[in-house]
Amino acid sequence: MMDATYCYLCDQTVEVELKEEEEVHVIRGTSVHCEVDNAYCRHCGNQVYIPEINDRNLDMIDNAYRNQNSIMTKLEIEGLLKQYDIGAKPLAALLGWGEVTIIRYLKGQIPDRAHNETLKRLQDPEVFGTLFEKDQDKLTSTAKKKTAAALQALMSSHQPALNKFDSRVSSLLNVYSNQPDEFNGFTDFNLQKLIQTIVYFAVMENGIYKTKMNKLLWYADMLRYKRTGYTSLTGLSYKHNFHGPTPHYFSYLYGSLEDVDITLTDDGLGEYINPLVDFTPNVFSNEEKQVLDTVIATFRNWSAQRISEYSHHEKAYRENDHSDFISFSYARDLSLV
Repeated sequence: MMDATYCYLCDQTVEVELKEEEEVHVIRGTSVHCEVDNAYCRHCGNQVYIPEINDRNLDMIDNAYRNQNSIMTKLEIEGLLKQYDIGAKPLAALLGWGEVTIIRYLKGQIPDRAHNETLKRLQDPEVFGTLFEKDQDKLTSTAKKKTAAALQALMSSHQPALNKFDSRVSSLLNVYSNQPDEFNGFTDFNLQKLIQTIVYFAVMENGIYKTKMNKLLWYADMLRYKRTGYTSLTGLSYKHNFHGPTPHYFSYLYGSLEDVDITLTDDGLGEYINPLVDFTPNVFSNEEKQVLDTVIATFRNWSAQRISEYSHHEKAYRENDHSDFISFSYARDLSLV
């Protein structure tokens, strides 16, 4: 028996009785059978309205429809966000959806079938990890770090290849994801673009020494900044080194990519880079691809020593000392146009 409530037929407060009944509701053209609780006046037998019971019944009907059609519940979507430590808006951004799409689903709106299937697939960390590696540039630095850490935490229960991916992404993001400033071209670190830039240069050179790769990366980032005036390509920062500008922690960088994206071979003259993955041009905009093409057209088939000596004449190199970080403000004086 429930507490007393108002009955409009009796026009007074009455005691009610709950009855479990099966109802059929049509949702999006589908008939849904569901057991609900209805309240009846114990005096006249009329069904009475009790807000909390009505809300509970609506939830039961909603869940019955979702179960019948294999549609994720609000709790399952909340669990997906928690699994990868990602917010509703960042996940929507990663998927290329409207920023309030997932928020609406969390408030009770039923996902359409295409969105539902996508969300269900993302429960698999390998699927989510592939999406994350491809489109992580759509997230802020903070969101990228949090999600990468969550992926790494899941690695103990999934296959070794995924474990290696999770660990690699998390470590590289922790090392390179700094606040945008003059030393990274005011650009968030983008692992996917970095990998594809390295692969592009290695493919075009049919293999390339690490010393030369360092210079090509620097020229690509500086040229992109020079042409746009506000952003680089990969988000790497660079230091003055004896052989020219080099990416910060470049040995760690290439070591992290080894056996996943590239191979490193020491031939006695230096470490040689060859790609293990295909070049994916759609990672870049047309303008970004033109930057890569300009750099490779300028320095293709140059020796590592020749490009090293050439970089020493750049104002960015001449006006900095050994181990200094090189500001992207020097991009305006870059020899390439």
